[in-house]
Amino acid sequence: MKKNFLAFVLLFLTSSLFAQLNMSFVGRVNYQQLHGTLLNGVWGYVDETGVEYAIVGTRKGVSIVSLQDPTNPTEIYWIPGAQSVWREVRVVGDYAYVTTEAPSGLLIIDLTPLPSLPPALNTATYTGPNLSPWQTAHALFNDEQGYLYITGANSGNGGVIILDVFTNPMSPIEVGRFDNWYVHDGFARGNYMFLAHILDGFFSVVDITDRSNPVLISTQTTPNNFTHNTWQSDDNSVLYTTDEVSGAFIAAYDISDPLNIFELDRIQSNPGLGRIPHNVYVKENWLVTSYYADGVVIHDASRPHNLIEVGNYDTSPFANTFFNGAWGAFPYFPSNLILVSDMEQGLFVVAPDYKLASYLEGFTFDASNGNPLQGVSVTITAGNQTDVSNLSGAYATGIATAGEYTVDFSRPLYFPQTQTVTLEEGVVTNLDVNMIPIPSYNVLVNVLEEGSNNPIFDAQVLFQVPLHETLINTNGLGEAEATLYYQEEYVLTVGKWGYVNVCQNLEIDDQTGTITVHLKKGYYDDFVFDFGWTTTSSAQDGAWVRTIPIASESGSAPGVDAPHDCGGVAYVTGNGSINPNFDQVTNGVVTLISPVFDLSDFSDPHLNYWTWYYNFHGPNPPPNDTLFITLSNGIQTVHIEKKYFPVSPQGQWVFSSIRVLDHLTPTANMQLRLQISDFPATVNITEAGFDYFSVSNANTVSIDEQLSQNIQVYPNPSDGIFQISAASQIDNWTVLDLNGRIVISGEGFVINLEQFEAGIYLLRVQMLDGVNVVQRLVKG
Repeated sequence: MKKNFLAFVLLFLTSSLFAQLNMSFVGRVNYQQLHGTLLNGVWGYVDETGVEYAIVGTRKGVSIVSLQDPTNPTEIYWIPGAQSVWREVRVVGDYAYVTTEAPSGLLIIDLTPLPSLPPALNTATYTGPNLSPWQTAHALFNDEQGYLYITGANSGNGGVIILDVFTNPMSPIEVGRFDNWYVHDGFARGNYMFLAHILDGFFSVVDITDRSNPVLISTQTTPNNFTHNTWQSDDNSVLYTTDEVSGAFIAAYDISDPLNIFELDRIQSNPGLGRIPHNVYVKENWLVTSYYADGVVIHDASRPHNLIEVGNYDTSPFANTFFNGAWGAFPYFPSNLILVSDMEQGLFVVAPDYKLASYLEGFTFDASNGNPLQGVSVTITAGNQTDVSNLSGAYATGIATAGEYTVDFSRPLYFPQTQTVTLEEGVVTNLDVNMIPIPSYNVLVNVLEEGSNNPIFDAQVLFQVPLHETLINTNGLGEAEATLYYQEEYVLTVGKWGYVNVCQNLEIDDQTGTITVHLKKGYYDDFVFDFGWTTTSSAQDGAWVRTIPIASESGSAPGVDAPHDCGGVAYVTGNGSINPNFDQVTNGVVTLISPVFDLSDFSDPHLNYWTWYYNFHGPNPPPNDTLFITLSNGIQTVHIEKKYFPVSPQGQWVFSSIRVLDHLTPTANMQLRLQISDFPATVNITEAGFDYFSVSNANTVSIDEQLSQNIQVYPNPSDGIFQISAASQIDNWTVLDLNGRIVISGEGFVINLEQFEAGIYLLRVQMLDGVNVVQRLVKG
C-alpha cells in the first residue's frame, strides 16, 4: 500500500511501511541528506575478501558504498561529476565504468585497492579515438568476454560503440560500431547483441562474431513500441524486454531461432494503474525489474510462457505514472541481496526470498463443438492478473502463494464459469474448461424518417451491453436485423449523417420482435458512429483519434467525453497513455475535418460543439500550440474560434454555439476543420478534444456559467420529469428540439417531457430579471 509522504519519513525507523512480497528491508543510504542529489543507475562489485559494494550513479557524481554491514551501508568514496539526469554504471572485473549525458566521456574507476580504507582509487576518462570522439552516452553494458558496449553516444546515430576493456582496462580500445539506429540500451553474450531501439519501438539481433563488422540479423517490435532494455535468459533461448511508457509490459520472446522470433508472454505490475517498467534483469529463474513508482518487482520466469509476479518491494511513496521511484536494480551479489536505486529516496538494500509460483495452465473449448476457444479471460480471483486463451485455446496463469482459489472463466457470448482449484508452489495444475455458448435470437429494427415515414437506407444501428455490442446497417427498406444473445437492458443507438441520432435504453429479450425508430433530419454527431470525419497529421505523435478518452494524471487530456451526449466517445489528440508526456501533439500539425453538411435550408444556423484545450506552456501569441476552428462554405474559409495559452480555459470541456451568418453565407457545401500544432520551440504539453457536434436554428449558447449561478435542472438526464431550482424568480420556460422548433412551454418549476421521444432538447429559461439562460435536457 502506498503511504503519504509524512509517513514515509518513518523509513529511518522501520521498513514495515512498504508494500512488499517475499522481500525485506535490510538497509538504506539517504542521498538527499548525504549529497543533496537524486539517483540514477546502480551496479555491484565484490572485492577479493568477499565484501560487497554498491557503485551508485547520481545526478552529481558517483558514490561507492560498502555493504560490509548491509544493515548499515556506508559510503566510502565519492567522485563528484558534472550535473546530469543520467548516470549509468557497469563493472567489468575490478573496474567500474560510468556513462553520463553530461559532456564528461566515460569515467573509469580502478577498484583494485578495495577493501583498504580509506581507498585511494585511480580514475581515468575516455572519450573515444581521435578520429571519432564522443563526450556523452546514455548507457552501457558488458559481456562475459570483457567487451564493453556504449549506447546512445553523441556520435553518428547514437548506436553501439564496442570497446575492448580487457587488454588495458584503464585505456579502452574501440574495436567496432553498429550505427544503423539510435540504441538506448542492450545486452550481449557470445556472438549476439540484442539492442533496444527505444525511438523505433523494436529490438534488433546483431551478429558480433566479428566485432569489427557487426551484422544485423533481424528485428522484433515490442508490445508498447518504446523498447527500453533487453536481457537474455541464462540458457540463451529467451529474451526479455521492457518498454519505458505508462502501462507497458515486460515481455518474453523465444529467440532460439533469431530469424523466427515470437512472443511467449507479457506481464504488467499493477495492471490498470499505468506503472512504467524501467530495466529488467535475469537472475537464474527470476526476472528482477526496477519498476519506477512500484519499486523493485520479481517475476518467476522458470516457465517463460507464464510469467508470474512472486516478489516486490515498493521503495517509493509515489503512486503515479511518472518517472519517480526505482531507476536501477542489481541482483547479482553472492549474498543474493538486491540493490535498488530509488531516484528520490536513495539506495536500498533488500533481501529477496526467491519463490517459485503456483502455476495454473490448461485449455478452453467450445462445449457445442469441442473446438479450441480463443479469447477466454482467466482470472484467479485473489490475484490481479488476467490471462486470455490463445488461438489453440491454451492459457497460462498462476499466483505467488499456494492455496485454494476460485478461478473465473469468461468470454462474450458464452456463459461465465467459476472453478475451484488447489495450487501448489512450483507445481503446474492443469484445468481444461468447456465454455457453453449463449443461445442467440433476432430483433428487427425499422428506421424511418420522422414526418414522412420514408425508410432510411444505410443508417447505423448499435446494440450495446457491457460484454458485447452489435453494429449493423439498414437496407433499402430501412430494416436491420440484429442477432443478439443477452436478454437484458440494451443501449440502442441509431444514426446517420444528415439526421439526429436516437439513443435510448430498452429491455430486449427473445420476445421483442420489432423495434421502430424515427430519425429527425438535421446534423448531430456524438461520435458513437463513424460518420466520415477525416484526419491528417504531420506530427510525431498526437494525431486525432475517435475513441473513449483516457485521462492523463496532469489533467492535460480528458478522461470522459463531453457531457450530456450519448456514449463515451470523442475525438482527442492521441490517447495512448495516462502519462501526459506520451502521445500528446508533438512536433507538427494535426487536423480534424468534418464531412460536408448542407445548411442552405436553415434560416439562422448555429454550430454547437464542445472542445477541450490544454497547453503547458506554449508561446504567446499564436499560431504555435493554438487550436484553430475554421468553417468553409465551399467558397471561402474563415476562423470561427481559436484557443490558446493563457487566454482560453484549459483542461475542461467548453461549449460553443457559433452563429454561421456572423461569419459567412450558409451553403450546401459546409465543412468544419479543427487544427492544432506543437513545435519544439518550447518544452510543453499540447492536447485537444472535440465532441457533441450539432446544428440548430437557434442560438444555444448555453450560458453555462450563468446557469450554474442562477438555476439548476435535475435530474438530467431524466426519464421525462425535470425539476428547476432557481436563485431568482422564473418568468417562463421553453423547450425546443435541436432544429429550433418549440416542443413545449410553460411556467413553474416542473418540466414534463414524458410524452416526447427520448433525445436531446434545449431549455430556454426567461428570468424575471431579464436574463435568458439555456440548458440541454437529455431525455432517456
